[in-house]
Amino acid sequence: MVALFSAVVLSLAVASSSVTAAALAGRAPAHAPLRSSRLLRRTCRHVAVVKDITSESEFNAALKQAGDALVVIDYSTSWCGPCKVIAPKFAEFSDQFPAAAFYKVIGDSSSDANKLMSKQGIRAVPTFQLWKGNTKVCEISGAKAAALEEAIQANV
Repeated sequence: MVALFSAVVLSLAVASSSVTAAALAGRAPAHAPLRSSRLLRRTCRHVAVVKDITSESEFNAALKQAGDALVVIDYSTSWCGPCKVIAPKFAEFSDQFPAAAFYKVIGDSSSDANKLMSKQGIRAVPTFQLWKGNTKVCEISGAKAAALEEAIQANV
C-alpha cells in the first residue's frame, strides 16, 4: 500500500512539472528557455527585404515613400538565368545597405509590370536602376554584382 501511494505521489509530481515530464518523454517542453541566447543574438540581424513592384503606380509610390533615400530596382523576368544567379546577391545587398530601399520588377509577372519595364526603357534583363529623390542616378545592365555594389556604395 505504501509503495502504491509513493508511486501515485511520484507520478503526480512528475505530471505537474512539464519540464520534468517533457524531459522524461525525451523532448523539450514548449516553454523551455532558449539554451543559448548568445547564439540567438548572433543570428538575429536585419533581414533582407526586397519588395515587389507590379505596376507604375506602385513604382511611383515606392519612389515617393523613399524621399531622398536611395532606391534600387532590379528589372528581371522569371525565365532569365542571369537574373536568378544575381538575385541572392541583390538580396544580400538589401541586407548590407539598410538605408536603401530594394525592389524588383518581374516583367513577365503581369501586363502592368511589362508596361512599366517598357516605359522605363528596359531592353535587357537583368537591369538595375538606382533612384534618388525621384531622379534616376544610375543604370546597370547585366548581372554585374561588383558594379552594382560600387554604384550602391557611391549613392547611398
